Amino acid sequence: MSNENRNRSAYIMGLFLIGIGLLFLLNSLGIATFRIWYLLSRFWPLILILIGLNIILKKTKLWWIVPILIFVIFIGAIVMPEPMIRRFDTGSFTFYLNDQERSGVYKEDREFDNELNKLKVNLKYGANRLRVGKIINEDNLYDVDIDYRGEVPTVYYNRTNNNGDLRVEQAKKINVGNGSEKWEVNLTNKIPIDINVSAGAGDLMLDLEGLKVDDLNIDAGLGQISIRYPDYNNETEISAGASNIKLVIPEETAFRIETSTVLNNMNFDEVGLIKVQDDIYQSMNYGEVENKIKIKLSTSVGNIKVQHN
Repeated sequence: MSNENRNRSAYIMGLFLIGIGLLFLLNSLGIATFRIWYLLSRFWPLILILIGLNIILKKTKLWWIVPILIFVIFIGAIVMPEPMIRRFDTGSFTFYLNDQERSGVYKEDREFDNELNKLKVNLKYGANRLRVGKIINEDNLYDVDIDYRGEVPTVYYNRTNNNGDLRVEQAKKINVGNGSEKWEVNLTNKIPIDINVSAGAGDLMLDLEGLKVDDLNIDAGLGQISIRYPDYNNETEISAGASNIKLVIPEETAFRIETSTVLNNMNFDEVGLIKVQDDIYQSMNYGEVENKIKIKLSTSVGNIKVQHN
């Protein structure tokens, strides 16, 4: 590849990351409405199409088409008139803008069952802000606090033998005119837990410190993913479209990351990770300590940041 082609690829990659970062910033500051994430959750495959166009056109005189398309798409996501995007039906969720749907707060908790051996948690939503953490009242198995928009999400609990099953699912009909839903799910630290998150778009913060999470599975479209791990054996699998991903791992815990990415900015060298195979990295203490975290990470576009301290 010539220097000119490399420079073009770096320029387009930078434009991707700047555009996505700008949307994150506008959403965090409340300048742009949360409808951006709904649009991106439906149309994020356009990013892969743009990557393909870049590969085809980067060596031709038409290379400039891709950066122009990127600019037009991101500006359109911000300024597109609401009548043009009044309603989107994704098959799983229907999004409405500024409809007069009821909103409110839903809370639920459940007392801990001493006969339970394990808890399985399934969280499914189209777009919102989700926080998962350790429960304060240790007499409870879980507590759920949801600031919802539109219809009330479904919270379902069932016990089979000695296993508990908690499911929280966003309503099919969601009003996005008044901002995003905010979910807070707090869990017991008395028994092992498996967590499965299926998300379209939004911000996901998992503070697993103090929890016994054996397996963590995240399938997300776009947004920010932040995970703080405890010193505990864990297997994590993350599949994301375009995301900023932050992984915070205790210094005394070993970890291995297996990546499958398209366009990403990673800080693996900065934190001293060792490349053991193609796309497989591990901490220097991997063979020296008992507790290990194994992470499989598949993303299209975004930033991956690891803290090991």
